[in-house]
Amino acid sequence: MDDKRRKSRSILLTAFVVLVILWIFKLSHPQFSFFPAHGGHELTSTTPEPAENQVKENGASRSGKWKTRPANPQALSTDVFNGTITNKAAVIIETRFRTNIIPLILHFSSVLGYSWPIIIYTAPESLGEFSTSAALAHYVKSKTIQIRTLPQTVFFTNSDSVSKFMTDKWIWEDLAPAEHILTFQSDSMLCSNAARSVDDFFEYDLIGAPIKPEAGKGYNSGLSLRKRSTVLRILEEWDWKETKTDEDRFEDRWYLNKMKMLQERQTVAGISPNDAGIINLPSIEVARTFSVEAIDYPHPLGVRQVHKWEEKQLAPLEEWCPEYKLCREDPTIDPPPKDPPK
Repeated sequence: MDDKRRKSRSILLTAFVVLVILWIFKLSHPQFSFFPAHGGHELTSTTPEPAENQVKENGASRSGKWKTRPANPQALSTDVFNGTITNKAAVIIETRFRTNIIPLILHFSSVLGYSWPIIIYTAPESLGEFSTSAALAHYVKSKTIQIRTLPQTVFFTNSDSVSKFMTDKWIWEDLAPAEHILTFQSDSMLCSNAARSVDDFFEYDLIGAPIKPEAGKGYNSGLSLRKRSTVLRILEEWDWKETKTDEDRFEDRWYLNKMKMLQERQTVAGISPNDAGIINLPSIEVARTFSVEAIDYPHPLGVRQVHKWEEKQLAPLEEWCPEYKLCREDPTIDPPPKDPPK
């Protein structure tokens, strides 16, 4: 009888010790489960990944095969933005916060991809408005999107004030070392259905939506791509305020005219179009594949000023680029001309 009691006590003591060990282990590893809720599945941690890891593109699976990449290996850029600006950047300058700005910026980021940093320039007093969005904060934390303040002396009251700012070296030097600068406004949009990307137009020194034929020749800068080195080269030689005319007082036309002057010099000097540093401007046919504003094209990469489009143009746009509804009219416009005195 005593032997049976001793054996029972030993079994109970052993069971108690095992339970204590399991209890201590469970306290030390709260994520671990002895009975997984999903039988046969890997045990995964519920701790969220750092934002820096979440913004990276999906990698290879454990089997070594890509599950989320498209069949065409050239359809997706392989580089991922690591927080340091290199050869490209997208820029939006908005001194007045509006409700469509953050959704618009996040859409641009998704279409451009994680290899593209986006820089928001805004007034110091508008800085707090950008801190209310958790979605934007995710991108800011990962440095995919950066918010910078404009000098306190900068005020945008009309198109001349915008042109004056865009022909000043300050912003172009502040964007160093990026070479390819995509500028966009709240009335512009990139279409996610487009087969081409902004990177496909890097060969050009300036490209944007072609302006109306009756308004002359040029590319609108509201959604445009420029080479920073060419812009600085022009600003080293010319001053916008001193050289602008009624025909090119808008900064985008002024830059285009100066680039054409540089082209003429290169032609006279006998410089080959294939030489390094040659000015390369697109034809109207190429420019409208990049962006359209007034010239119709069925499948552009980007659109601008849709609020000015005719009703018959909006139906096909609805099919091709439904994101256009995020666009808003740019408030920085010239006041309407006054009626002449009677």
